[in-house]
Amino acid sequence: MNVKTDLNATAYKVVFLGLWMLIGFSNSLYAQNVVIKMPPGRIAVSSDGNLHDTDDWGATAFSLAFISSAGLGKRLVHYDYSNHLGESRKSWEDVMTDAAKGGAKRFNLNANKIFDDQTEKEKAILNFVKEANKSSVKNPLWLICAGPMQMAYEMIKATKPKKRQFIHAISHGKWNEDHRHGLCDKTWANMKADFPEVTYHQILDQNKSNGEDDFKSDISNWQWLKESDNPNWKWLYDKDDTHFVDDEEKWKSNTKNSFDISDAGMTYWLITGGPNGGNEKGGWKEAYTLLNKKAPPAELYINNVITNKGFVKLEAEDTKSDLMNWKLIKAEDENYIANASNAKHIEFLGNQPDNGEPNSPLIYNFSVPKNGNYRLLMMTSKRLMGSRGDMCNDVYVKLEGDYESL
Repeated sequence: MNVKTDLNATAYKVVFLGLWMLIGFSNSLYAQNVVIKMPPGRIAVSSDGNLHDTDDWGATAFSLAFISSAGLGKRLVHYDYSNHLGESRKSWEDVMTDAAKGGAKRFNLNANKIFDDQTEKEKAILNFVKEANKSSVKNPLWLICAGPMQMAYEMIKATKPKKRQFIHAISHGKWNEDHRHGLCDKTWANMKADFPEVTYHQILDQNKSNGEDDFKSDISNWQWLKESDNPNWKWLYDKDDTHFVDDEEKWKSNTKNSFDISDAGMTYWLITGGPNGGNEKGGWKEAYTLLNKKAPPAELYINNVITNKGFVKLEAEDTKSDLMNWKLIKAEDENYIANASNAKHIEFLGNQPDNGEPNSPLIYNFSVPKNGNYRLLMMTSKRLMGSRGDMCNDVYVKLEGDYESL
């Protein structure tokens, strides 16, 4: 059965009827390790978020959460934000202040190292210079460039020339590297030309480096934050730009389907090794693992919806219906089928293998994560050996909801 869904309908219902049938769905196992192996040195970040692109709101919040969760809080010695100079938007500055200074307090980081470039630009430069001038070959300063390059240029320029060799500048996007607007005139190319002593790292753009599992991906991948009992995770969810759609900006990130913290990918790359094997292709799974100190389960379900792909995945035994002539089979039971997901399945025992009325309907209510075309697939098994091949594994389905058959 192929169907086209309409999200104006918030729920769907499927009814299963069986003839001597057992059903279950197998899970694909997922194990994602996050290895923290940041190279020696300290962390500095320069971010915008006060004009044009709002992904820095969530990226700033997540970068601070990543650093804290990785146990690297003492290594964060500088974070300046709202670094789009010359033109700005006050309402966006306020969001960035909450993301940066509010995030530092939430994640037990030194808020005295966080600076608003719209009101504290000179303090930010002085702090960066102080930290950069402490640097050495064993204690370099890693500068994540998550906005236009003007502020980074001015901070490096103010640093002692002999200390610039211990600065590592990181970028992942041409937009930031080339952006010239307002008082932002210097570019990544200008930095490389004028400060050749600095080491430059251009890594993959996390807007498109890891497909559907990217740091910029479908919002359904991130529902575990919203559903969490941890108020800080819920706060992270609300810092994503999709919750603050601005009518004056028509960027792709401002859509209800996309969750974008792509600039946090540079922080993730650095804390997982940087140039020594750091992960440039992180995404929601790595974020889950780092923040929760464990890999995500085989599949994440939010209200029966699998969140990491455009699927709805139902475990047959999870129905709220009375099983009636169905029987729940567990791993220790005689009729258990090996490798069933969650070590259990259900089997229909209501009639003979070759005749009998289908009965004992099972009802499942669910919502779909996104609009699209869906195909209904089922995993079934025939346990009774010797019966004809088309017996003992039939299923009849009735689907209710706002959809079109294709």
